[in-house]
Amino acid sequence: MFNLITTRKFTKFYFTNPRWWVFSRVMAAIFAGYALATTSSLFLGQLLLQSMGEYQAFHIGLLLSFLIYSCGAMWVFSVSTAKKAWGGLISLNLIFMALTWLLMQVNS
Repeated sequence: MFNLITTRKFTKFYFTNPRWWVFSRVMAAIFAGYALATTSSLFLGQLLLQSMGEYQAFHIGLLLSFLIYSCGAMWVFSVSTAKKAWGGLISLNLIFMALTWLLMQVNS
């Protein structure tokens, strides 16, 4: 039984099927895209906080997050590999989180 689940056979049998790569892109579009929309909404809210009221800034950030989510989901399926899709979305999330944190330090 253990011989059937060696690293080579396991990888060759299960993860070379194109269905897994499509499934990975769908998961990236759903979860990492949602995280990107959330972090970008927070970033835009903090960015606009100095120029307008608190509630208006966060509502504009929230409305723009729907556009960012849909663009992120389309971008996931336009890149050549699923690894690039995951890497791009995770790196953008980290950038937005860092910039949001910096803006929160400046605004407070």
